[in-house]
Amino acid sequence: MSLLLALLGACFAGLLAAICMTIFELPFWRRWGMEGVAEWQVNAVVVSVLIRKFTHRRADASMSVAMHLLHGAALGIVFRLLLLALLGTTILSSSVLSYSIVYSIVLWSISPFLTRRFFEHIGGFQMTRKGLAVSFLAHNIYGVFLGLLTPVIS
Repeated sequence: MSLLLALLGACFAGLLAAICMTIFELPFWRRWGMEGVAEWQVNAVVVSVLIRKFTHRRADASMSVAMHLLHGAALGIVFRLLLLALLGTTILSSSVLSYSIVYSIVLWSISPFLTRRFFEHIGGFQMTRKGLAVSFLAHNIYGVFLGLLTPVIS
């Protein structure tokens, strides 16, 4: 039962961290549109592929943000499972913050950075350097909040 509660807490921590990340990204989205936030472009492609199977609707920004928040919650669980594998049940706040920032950089490296050409091809768009830079900073914000929230919530 305690593992289930820890994972539920991790899901909540991931969701809250993703909300903080999204709040940071909003001004860039308002200024530059979807190309201002690279992972929202990736999420728009994922949503488009999923909804094309069921409808002819196109993905809009709200669907992309919803997928973004869902990923944040799910990746909070993955982070907690990694912590359990690496550290066991003992959580030291200082080390969790370091791990979470490294984790967020790894996440950014995988998507959108390394998978960028794939999503550009499928989605028919090009990620801009500014969108990737905003995404990198936003992933660091996710990592900081995930690292601060995990010891408190889990």
